[in-house]
Amino acid sequence: MFPIFGLVGPSGSGKTLLIEEMLARWPSRLGVLKSLATRMRRGLEDDRYYDFVTNEEMRERITQGRLIQSVEFAGNIYGNDRKDVDALLKNMFGIMAIVEPSVKKFRDAGYEMILVKITPINGQQMREGRREADVARAKIPLDFAYEVTNAFEPGGKEKAIEALEHFLKHYLE
Repeated sequence: MFPIFGLVGPSGSGKTLLIEEMLARWPSRLGVLKSLATRMRRGLEDDRYYDFVTNEEMRERITQGRLIQSVEFAGNIYGNDRKDVDALLKNMFGIMAIVEPSVKKFRDAGYEMILVKITPINGQQMREGRREADVARAKIPLDFAYEVTNAFEPGGKEKAIEALEHFLKHYLE
């Protein structure tokens, strides 16, 4: 199976934007690993990153041992079904935004994770209430293969995209 590129960084650091750009550059080599979610669908853009299920469906998958990892946050449950992940990784590299505790769960389940740290600078817009969780998660030691600095200033986004693209080319071309 192909490995997973895991983008790790605080809320609001630009992980989703970077993933979108990489998917546009390598549509036949790179696929997004969708998460299951019990929360309400916010819009069409959610369909690229989530499959929405009921609480009952999610709990049934958890009970059956189908999930690689699951987490409850703000009254909703999020997780990744092994069957869905395996189906994608048979054909292409996976990419996902991932939180630090989930990395260990994926690795313990036998998946190869290549981690990229996303470090925001200059005016990062983190949502209140997530700051504490981001700080706590950041204390979990991880082995990053690469770090991308995402500066929230003119030209910063483009530099971050270029840096990530340069790193991924080693694997994808």
